[in-house]
Amino acid sequence: MSRVATIFLVLLAIGLAVFVGTTERWRSSPERTIQPGSPLFDFDPEDIAHIRITNGDQSFRIKREEGGWILETTNPDVANPEAVAAILKTALSTPVLDRIDPSEIQDKQNLATYGVLKSTLQLDFKGDRPLSLLFGKVGGDGNRTYVAFEKSNAVYLIPNDLTKLIAMPSDNFRDRRLVTIDPDRVRRIEILRGSTTLELENKGRGWQITKPLAAPADNEVVTALLQKWSALRLASIDQSNKKTEASTSPVDQLSEIRFFSENLPEPSIISIGKPSPDGFVPVRLQPRNISGSAPPALAELSKIDLDQLRDRALARLNPDLVDLIRWQDGGSKNEIRRAEGGWSGAVEGFFKTLSETKTSRYAPATPAGLAAASLNPPVSRLEFLAELSENTPEALAGEHAVLSLAIGAPQPDGTLPVHIEGTPEIAFVPAAFLNNLPAE
Repeated sequence: MSRVATIFLVLLAIGLAVFVGTTERWRSSPERTIQPGSPLFDFDPEDIAHIRITNGDQSFRIKREEGGWILETTNPDVANPEAVAAILKTALSTPVLDRIDPSEIQDKQNLATYGVLKSTLQLDFKGDRPLSLLFGKVGGDGNRTYVAFEKSNAVYLIPNDLTKLIAMPSDNFRDRRLVTIDPDRVRRIEILRGSTTLELENKGRGWQITKPLAAPADNEVVTALLQKWSALRLASIDQSNKKTEASTSPVDQLSEIRFFSENLPEPSIISIGKPSPDGFVPVRLQPRNISGSAPPALAELSKIDLDQLRDRALARLNPDLVDLIRWQDGGSKNEIRRAEGGWSGAVEGFFKTLSETKTSRYAPATPAGLAAASLNPPVSRLEFLAELSENTPEALAGEHAVLSLAIGAPQPDGTLPVHIEGTPEIAFVPAAFLNNLPAE
């Protein structure tokens, strides 16, 4: 092959590659695919890695991370998931009302007619095909805006919804929830007021109070409380907030709430200050490192106490764990043993009575308190026992107490003192609960 023919073939191949590349870019470019009546954007929201918004001198990014969206500004913070969802939804539902073809725009200077040559408002989705969207002048009726994609001479007319959404200050995209973690994944809560600490823990078997004493918590009450905390929103954000180590809590801090989640390395902390005259509460949120004010409802929720959280049921017991019930009253002793077919209806009903019997008040189980309630020794004792055989692994054969109730003398107020073995308190319950104790 001659040298001329070789050069010709090389030039032909280069030209073909340029033609194919140019044609492919043209086929997939907004200039061809976006027409009046079609949506301005076409992407899968799951493919978007980050969103960049430029508004004059303000430029910030909202980045997708494993735990959610992060607002990257001078003071990074959790982004409002609802605001991010609104941007994505609005972009995907924005229709093209009109289109000015590149052929109608003789040179780039004519783009200035529509305000997109030097746009101060820009939106870029990292993960879609088009480059940044440039926002230009508002249409004559004030409800529409001219836009163009970067490095494209096609101009589109769209409704103002997307323009209004991204033109907001960056703080509008900051998450205003006081607690930005999933309530269902919270495993420990600490409420600190002065020198006192109220602590609750859930290890998968329901909520327990662990400080200032060990006692069952009311699961419904704790769950409802978590939902109320999660529903609270910041009324305002401190605009002068800087990411420094100075002033990490409000002045005159009154209390602090810490939420420990199973999937996070550090707790979410709400430091609560003294309410202002209008009732709003100054707060500091960590590790977000932002300050602001919360609604008056936070002050009430932070005052939750031990009595409001505890489970007042006398006892909750699984009948399947019990083989024998023993009732000792003075010198008499009665026993009820589970049959092969299970417990009788009357006995099943008594297990239910234990959980439905509510404690009206508690007293410390000190020696003096036990003696005053005729619990040392008790007037009577009710035991629920499991019988283990010699073949039971890692346990001694014989009787093992599942629950042991020491019962004292009736009180002037009509209650009956009951001390559950191993607990630090005496529970005072209606004396009538013993009326449902089956004979045999």
